[in-house]
Amino acid sequence: MRISTGQIQQTMLGSLQNNYRDFGRLQQQMSSGKKILQPSDDPIGAVKLIGLQKEQASLTQFKANISMVKTQLSQGEVQMESMSNVLLRMQDLTQMAANGSYGDDEREAMAVELRQLQDSLVDLANARDENGSYLFSGSEVKTAPIAKDAAGNYVYQGDGYQRDVMVAQGVSIAANDTAADMFFANGDFFNQMDALLSELDNPTGQGAALASAMLDQLSATQQSVTRVQSGVGARINTLDQLDESHDEQKLFSQEVSNQIEALDYSAAATELSNVLLSLQVTQQAYGKVNNLSLFNYL
Repeated sequence: MRISTGQIQQTMLGSLQNNYRDFGRLQQQMSSGKKILQPSDDPIGAVKLIGLQKEQASLTQFKANISMVKTQLSQGEVQMESMSNVLLRMQDLTQMAANGSYGDDEREAMAVELRQLQDSLVDLANARDENGSYLFSGSEVKTAPIAKDAAGNYVYQGDGYQRDVMVAQGVSIAANDTAADMFFANGDFFNQMDALLSELDNPTGQGAALASAMLDQLSATQQSVTRVQSGVGARINTLDQLDESHDEQKLFSQEVSNQIEALDYSAAATELSNVLLSLQVTQQAYGKVNNLSLFNYL
């Protein structure tokens, strides 16, 4: 079978194109320091990189979730610390009220301060975050958790929902707690305090009994607040540990990615020299073949 000059030219042209393509690829690899610029450069390595990139994206999202949850829990923890302080003062005053030996003016002064402290507790329970969402109303974040109904009784307006946020693969953390768990789990704290305040304002002889019962309620409420606060502290500690673990995992994943796609400059330089040599030889051969003519031999 005879091979025509045109066929030889096409073969050499194809070789030139391949060499130029390899030359361009090597230049890009050496300028970027990466050996995988497209999947065809290393199909197996490219698949591994895609998996590692997905893992790093997940870790980035988990860390963002952790930061958000920690902020919310920390805001709630500050409010609960203040609640505990208010409850301690209310216990002191209620203990005095249970004594029964104080005069009208003294009972009135106790009632004034207790009412102010109760209002402070309501404000703390109705605390909001920087977005204006209520911290302790469950999923009803636009509704104040503690309010008075038409009859003047304190009611909880939220729900018992805890917003679980994914902070690691298969791990969720509750980002909120409810005022119901703190003030309505062991009775009816605010309305019971209202009853004591009414007795202090207008004594009927029930002051000692109401104050004694209120002391029990204060103790139970203090325990509820402390329990919820301890749970918040435990969750924050867990989040700190997960955040540190994600940092380590992300660093390891990045190191593996770098190893997979890092260019071996020595090998690349050698390959580039071979491509340049092949390109030079092919160009010279192509030039000679392209100038072939029967007239050159006549």
